[in-house]
Amino acid sequence: MVDVVGFSRLTSQATEKGQSGAEALALEIGAYLGECIQIVEFYGGDVVKFLGDAVLVSFQPSLSDAALTEGNTREDDIPMNQGEEAIYADGSNNMTTRNLTVRQKSVIVRRAIECGQQLLARLSHYRVYLTAEERAKHRTATGEINRQQVRSIKAQRFVLFDGQSSGDGGSSSNNSESSAMLHYPSAGPSTPSGPDSISIIEYPEEYSMAFDALSCLPLLRCKGHQSKRKKSSRVYAHRPSDATNMVNSDSTSIKNVVDLELHIAMSCGDVTNVILGEQTAPTENSSNSKSRHHTLSPYSTSLNGQNSKRRSAEELTTVDKHFLDYAGRLEYAICGPAVEQLEDALSAAKGGEMSITPEVHRLVYNQSLDYVYEKRKRIYIVRGREHEDHNKRIARHNTAAATYLSNHPELKRQASKLSIEPLVPRTRHKEFRELSNDPNPNYFKYVNRSALYRLQRSPDGNFPAQFREVTVMFVSLGRLNVATPRGLHIAQKAVTCAIRILVKYEGMIQQFAVDDKGPTILAVFGLPPLSHEREALFAAKAAVELRNAYRHFKLADFSIALSTGTIFNAVLPQGNPYRRDPSICGDAIVLAVRMLKFGFAKKNVVCDTATRQQIGGLCDFEDMGQNFVKGRVKPVQMYSITKFGQSGQPKRISLQEYSEGGNSGEATNNNGGGSSSDFIGYKAELDRATQLIADWNGAQNHHVMVISGPSGAGKSFFCHVINRMLSSEDVITCWCSSAEVERSSKYCLIRNPLLALFDLIITDKIEQNQRHQSFPPQMMGCPLPPTLNAGDRTSTLSQISSVSNRESLGRIGSYSSAHRTSGPVGNEANNELVEQINKCLAKCGEDESLLPLFKAVFPLLGEVRENKYIARLDGRARDILLIGVIMRMVRYVSEQMGVVFICDDVQWADPASIRVLYHIHEQCQRVMIIMATRPPRDYNVGFLSDFYKLGSHEEITLNGLGAEEIGEIILHTFQNGVRRVSPEIVRVFQKRTGGNPLYVKNMALVLKDFKSHVTVMDSELVTSSSEFDLDDLLVNFDYKRIIMMQYDRLEASFQEFLTVASCLDQYFTIEEVAAVINDNPIFQQQEMEDIRNLIQVYDIYQFLNQIDGPTLHEEMTMYTFAHITTPESIYSMVPYETRVDFHQRLARFYESRLNRDNYSDLLPKVTRHYMKTDALAKQLVYLELLADLNMKSYFLPEATDNLTAIVKILDDNEAIAEHYGRIHRSDIYRRLGICYTMRTKLNEGEEYLFLALDALGEPWPATEPKFLFKLYLNRLIQYQHRRMGPLTRYTSSTKRLIWRRVVDIMIQLSNIYFYKGKGRAFVYTCLVGLNACERLGDCSPSSYNLFLTRNSLLCWINDQKEHSIFYITKALKQQRPTDKGDPGTLTTCAMLCFAAGKFANARDLLRESIRAVEAFGVITDCQAFYRSVGLMITMRIFENTLNNSPDDMMLLKRMANTAHANGDYEAETWLGVYNIANAIIMDRLFDCEAYVAMLEARAHSAADYNKIAIHGTLVCYYARLSNFVFAKQHLKQLVNALPSLTVTPNIFPIFGLIFATMGMYLMIEDAEVDLIPAEDERSYDQFNLGVSRINHAFQQVKFWEFTQPCLYLARALPYISTGRTVEGYLVLRHGIFEMHFIQEITFLKAYYWANLGKYAFTPADRIEWTERARIDLDRLEIPSHVYCNPDPSNCYSSGHKADLRA
Repeated sequence: MVDVVGFSRLTSQATEKGQSGAEALALEIGAYLGECIQIVEFYGGDVVKFLGDAVLVSFQPSLSDAALTEGNTREDDIPMNQGEEAIYADGSNNMTTRNLTVRQKSVIVRRAIECGQQLLARLSHYRVYLTAEERAKHRTATGEINRQQVRSIKAQRFVLFDGQSSGDGGSSSNNSESSAMLHYPSAGPSTPSGPDSISIIEYPEEYSMAFDALSCLPLLRCKGHQSKRKKSSRVYAHRPSDATNMVNSDSTSIKNVVDLELHIAMSCGDVTNVILGEQTAPTENSSNSKSRHHTLSPYSTSLNGQNSKRRSAEELTTVDKHFLDYAGRLEYAICGPAVEQLEDALSAAKGGEMSITPEVHRLVYNQSLDYVYEKRKRIYIVRGREHEDHNKRIARHNTAAATYLSNHPELKRQASKLSIEPLVPRTRHKEFRELSNDPNPNYFKYVNRSALYRLQRSPDGNFPAQFREVTVMFVSLGRLNVATPRGLHIAQKAVTCAIRILVKYEGMIQQFAVDDKGPTILAVFGLPPLSHEREALFAAKAAVELRNAYRHFKLADFSIALSTGTIFNAVLPQGNPYRRDPSICGDAIVLAVRMLKFGFAKKNVVCDTATRQQIGGLCDFEDMGQNFVKGRVKPVQMYSITKFGQSGQPKRISLQEYSEGGNSGEATNNNGGGSSSDFIGYKAELDRATQLIADWNGAQNHHVMVISGPSGAGKSFFCHVINRMLSSEDVITCWCSSAEVERSSKYCLIRNPLLALFDLIITDKIEQNQRHQSFPPQMMGCPLPPTLNAGDRTSTLSQISSVSNRESLGRIGSYSSAHRTSGPVGNEANNELVEQINKCLAKCGEDESLLPLFKAVFPLLGEVRENKYIARLDGRARDILLIGVIMRMVRYVSEQMGVVFICDDVQWADPASIRVLYHIHEQCQRVMIIMATRPPRDYNVGFLSDFYKLGSHEEITLNGLGAEEIGEIILHTFQNGVRRVSPEIVRVFQKRTGGNPLYVKNMALVLKDFKSHVTVMDSELVTSSSEFDLDDLLVNFDYKRIIMMQYDRLEASFQEFLTVASCLDQYFTIEEVAAVINDNPIFQQQEMEDIRNLIQVYDIYQFLNQIDGPTLHEEMTMYTFAHITTPESIYSMVPYETRVDFHQRLARFYESRLNRDNYSDLLPKVTRHYMKTDALAKQLVYLELLADLNMKSYFLPEATDNLTAIVKILDDNEAIAEHYGRIHRSDIYRRLGICYTMRTKLNEGEEYLFLALDALGEPWPATEPKFLFKLYLNRLIQYQHRRMGPLTRYTSSTKRLIWRRVVDIMIQLSNIYFYKGKGRAFVYTCLVGLNACERLGDCSPSSYNLFLTRNSLLCWINDQKEHSIFYITKALKQQRPTDKGDPGTLTTCAMLCFAAGKFANARDLLRESIRAVEAFGVITDCQAFYRSVGLMITMRIFENTLNNSPDDMMLLKRMANTAHANGDYEAETWLGVYNIANAIIMDRLFDCEAYVAMLEARAHSAADYNKIAIHGTLVCYYARLSNFVFAKQHLKQLVNALPSLTVTPNIFPIFGLIFATMGMYLMIEDAEVDLIPAEDERSYDQFNLGVSRINHAFQQVKFWEFTQPCLYLARALPYISTGRTVEGYLVLRHGIFEMHFIQEITFLKAYYWANLGKYAFTPADRIEWTERARIDLDRLEIPSHVYCNPDPSNCYSSGHKADLRA
């Protein structure tokens, strides 16, 4: 298995470029895969499958080798049949592999190993370019494109820290790498000049959280460093521009460049070759097989690109028909133990590596092969040859041949070229590639019909690469062992069933494959030429039918997933002489695969949102919720398709109620059958239709009317007019229509007419038939026309076309399309239909034992039992009997009243329904059939000629209205004063509408409302300008103007009604309108029914819709506007004073009815209406009440809007603000600050909290001296309180009122500074809050406890543990046993336990804190929730228990939902870091690509405290991927951000520090990275500066019990990176004795042991520590090879030989 790493990113970038991206992708990937296939072919391998971005290759013994091995007793070459007709299994292969000699096995494996080494050497680190400019830029002098990454050029070492200064101003190096280098200033005594220049001591005092005197009085601290400060002209402040300075100047071109890597898995063992599918089409299609094979040969060579002769149109039509007609489909696959082992082996190999199973290793170990390997658990990793010079630490397998080649490098270089034969000669027979120019047509069955269709039209054997919108169906057959005869039989049955259903619904099977999870089927809907308007509709229909079929033959375990999206489709690699494949790839395929893994997908059909939207209401869905899938940042909404139903509104009337049409039919007859007043146009055609109807009324003689015309010509409108003409008490019209998706559903067209017929038969209008017919045998002789044989189903499966689905009435649909259900609803519908059919059979004189025949028409009858006669019949006999009984029932009804079938869109009709209609036409003389179809020349409707052969017929063609008829419609619309229409207007109408009468009428109405474009001169309607364009009229005319015109034509009282209604909400009642205008004439009516009727009469433009819904009084009727633009347009026309008056009345109306029960419903209405008035006092009152309600309901965005509106009113009206009161105003600011803080909008929250303090007269210190004075004063006050208690208390009521609010404000400010990392401000808020609580005495216990615990935390992180214990003890004494607990206090206590190493206790407190912020499933304190979840997840990640804790995973999901609901994007950043961190530890880097992209986009604009975590985590991520350019960029940005980190309780920066340390160790261990250039003192200073910043940052994060492992690793980093391994090891060893709680941090402990195993001085210590690390990592299910020393006996981690070796 050869897998390409980076392919998903490549396709994503190419998709953004459109068609040019598709062409570039085909070109680049074609070249890449072409070279891959050439290497595979050279070494004798066979490409079995292209699996998206992977290639499955097999090396198998040839048949001749197998024959020699077995002697002359080899099996027959004929494939054995394992089940059904088209199963082929190469059973000989299974037998011969067991009898192969060891030498033959070794030869095969050796070829594969050498092939893999060549692939790694030539195609790993392969760079592709997505634009022609990039390709031209990297084209060499020889014309070749340089595709090597910089990191693979041995002459250029990757330097992490160099000695250049970004501010030197000197010329940069000409090296192409120079733009990407890190530039650090000198740390020497010279004056720094670059933008990054900073002394390590210059951390801003603003951020200090220390308690010492120097912290409180920084001037004293600075005095000691005055000499150093003079050397630096500025104080460091992290600037956003620093990030921009980091960006490579070639960042634009990087977006057009993608680096690809290979990782390869190899296994060996028994392999079973299977071929599944159908060699021929089903029996009904076999009649054309001979002609197909005959027409294939002359055109087959074009598929190989050898026939460049241009074909005639007739030839192309013949060939197209051959490839589009289904003639069988085959799929080749391999399976067996060797295939099943590939997935595990592939997951063990990273980019640039090849993994081999133990079986392969045993065969190659004793051979003279030069390869480098390491063992990871059971799998052996073989590195590419480029690693040989640098990875000395890996075990090397040396032989005499390998030693000889190492001593002759030139010979070794030449030996790697493909032009030289390898040591093992190729065993591939060249004649395998020398195929005939006229190949066997069976080969085409291995390629889907779409590819064949496009390939035969291409002269070079390729078709254009393109991105297409498709629906993908992925089917998993579960744990089915295809290598066994039983499994092969089941797989054949499942694949054949899938192929036939896909053919039926015009989908295509792309491939069948087998992996470790079992066999899978990939199918696609939407590839040309069989594409449709809504692919998901066809896919859903096929999926549901396939699911039912699999359930029917009891397939043990299967899943079906549908996904809709864009895929890439092309022949890859183009022009390759060995192998090409019509490949598809894209995110839609990946999503479909991953949806199969969920439990609810078992034996079900699941789909994504895009698929559901395209299906619409045509299926019944079950919401499966949002689920996280690999590779997606946000969860994916998934649905289960329960059944394919016929819900939704019908396109047209499906059942004409003849009893309601008597009057209209009578009027029509009185008018001589003339046209209805609603229809104008098609006079000549309507006269011909009227004449045929008159003839039928006079003498019924097998009448047929065919109405044809293109789409949009008005065929359906024409049929409706005929329908009204036919409606009378003596005629029933049965309407039906066809739909594309039902084309292959048998008897679909006649279902609705049959139901309409059944409804009529059971009425009194049809008499009982006294002539009872028995069964059998009287009905067996039903005649069949020679032209329409009942058994002829040729077109059923092979001639399917495309339109959108159209639905019939909901009740009828429930009969015709419902599937069998076990619930009571399904049984009830089943019983009702069965009873109805039985009654109809009995009334028409038919035998009730014929009921089972109707199962072919109504699937709901599937559970009806077969009787002994019906059960013996085959399908053909059933069809004959069913057609006969339907025909007799129709004939019996037609003898008593007129029957007309109106069939619309018969070009999509299924053949079985057409046969039924023909029999009715032939046998029922009194029945008239009217069929509407698209032009017969364009569609396969040849059956119409058979209807013309008998009786009277009329063919009416509608090609759109002519100029005269269009002018007549316009005259009819304008009426008074207009007698003629300008030809120019008519011409524009005809061009715009295509002559569709319905469109013409609508456009005429629009033109009538906008008379500014036309005018009347001498009774002629002419244009008012020289240029009249109806398109311009429709585009530029505002819909509001149409509403205004229509509004002006309404009755005055109704205008006033609508005006008031436009001031109301979306839904309103008559009572609400009457409250404003009770003197309106509409409300003079006494009865509510009269009012509703009057509104209906006045509403001539249907502005309003009457609905059923809850109202203030149940007897009131509720209305809503039909379109949102209508109330907006009317409201804009109302004068300002009138609007204010209406809103004032409405506000008072709601205010008078406001009570406890309806408070939450009416309060928003009262507020909204007062906001539209000038009653500012009322606005302030109700805005504040509404804000309180929203805050209590935790609708924080809404509460923010309410409070912002209050602030704006106060700011704009000084007089009101003066009387508002400073305490009251402070409350508004405080609440607004709380809302912003809860939503993590910290800057806005801080601003309004400062305003709240100002309003209280206790402002935040504005200057540095004032701040220092107040900080020191509050420290003295707290010292006094601890020693002597509060000497002064707040006794004044005003003081107590003010300081209670100050306490609340300080709580919120401390939350803000907790996240911002402003240490001194955090200390200040905690001191002020604590002192105020103690002076108040009776302050809220939760607030007092919160400040006590936070001061305890501050003391702890400042190493004042006695003071910390004092505060926490006092807090615990204040806690009452009955108290639920304040979440902030609980979280702070959890942090104390965390800082003390009591992680289990911390988890318990965090769970209690999370429960405290939950109320009925709603998070009541977002910040406390975020802090609790963040700390919990941090512990779980570094313990590596997150994946095993479903409750904690659910916490992450709830955190994401809460952040999304509040618009909190900061929390999404935290979630991204958490997921990437977990993926790095588990070595699942490809699971977090989407989160990496999100963090990359947000890193530049993130807050400082988030940047440290983002950049540090990404350093490790990119270092793990060996992408050192990106790792270096993020490392520089991390170092620039570190000075903003000071002593803080915020644990989020921990991620950045820990993973940055891990990333730097990865770069040390990589042989291609030099942290420091040799003999460069300046670079060494820069390196020391960066490492010092990281070490200093660890000192600032005081949770040392947790961070100590990485703290000591960071301390050892300067020694280990410079080769002083002994000193580094001593630092690490010293850390062991200092870390007291390392046992609880299981991953960090194992990681620390692993590094000790790399840098210990003696072999015994390295082996011991490595083994301890391996045991711990294996227990955590983490790949130990990622972290452990592969050869602790002899090597350090960097690959250099250890000083002391075993």
